[in-house]
Amino acid sequence: MKQARPSNLEAVILAALAGSERYGLEIVREIERLTGRPAALGSLYVTLHRMEKKGFVMARWGEASEERRGARRRYYRLTGLGEAALADTRRTMQRLFFGASAWRPSGV
Repeated sequence: MKQARPSNLEAVILAALAGSERYGLEIVREIERLTGRPAALGSLYVTLHRMEKKGFVMARWGEASEERRGARRRYYRLTGLGEAALADTRRTMQRLFFGASAWRPSGV
C-alpha cells in the first residue's frame, strides 16, 4: 500500500519537526525561520491532529510547571513514516526545482 503524501502545510510542519521534538509555538517559530514568513497557530493543531491520524507525527504531554500555572504543553515529533514522507517530499522538490532549472525550451 502506498503511503499518503503530506499536504503542503503538512510538509512544512514535517520540515519544522525534523530532528527535534517541539510544541506548538516552537513549531510556528521554526516554520517562520524556515520560510522567512509569518505563520499562525490557527490551523496548526487541526493539522497536527490529522498528521497524527496519518501516522506522520506522535504527540506526548509535557510536565505541568509552576511557571505555566500547571498547564502542560503537547510535544510533537516525527515518526518513521513522517521521516519517510519528509524525505520523499524533499526528493520530489529537488527533482522539480533542479529538473526545471535544467530544462530549456527548444530554440532558446
